[in-house]
Amino acid sequence: MVGREIPLRARAFAALGSEERLLILSYLLAQDGPHCGQIAHALGMSTSAFSYHLRILEEAGLVERTRDGRLHCLSVTPLLAELLRPEVRQHLAEEGTRWTSTSSAK
Repeated sequence: MVGREIPLRARAFAALGSEERLLILSYLLAQDGPHCGQIAHALGMSTSAFSYHLRILEEAGLVERTRDGRLHCLSVTPLLAELLRPEVRQHLAEEGTRWTSTSSAK
């Protein structure tokens, strides 16, 4: 089982090495269950760029997608809590409120 953990962790840490993906995670930590279009719009990302980064986060096991009718809603997985200290997650969530308050004001 240990042999499977190392590649999973390596993908997760690699996924965290992108400013765009950290922005997506900060948004998700700040707001519960936003949909894909809402996040992409708030962060000023094109649909294709957002999809690319989301795919990497999903493959790394950091984000999961659920459906709410026609919308795809996102949330972080427990793996993020395993990899990042609570203080780091809190800081990301605080950064994310900048984006969530901008998107809810529109």
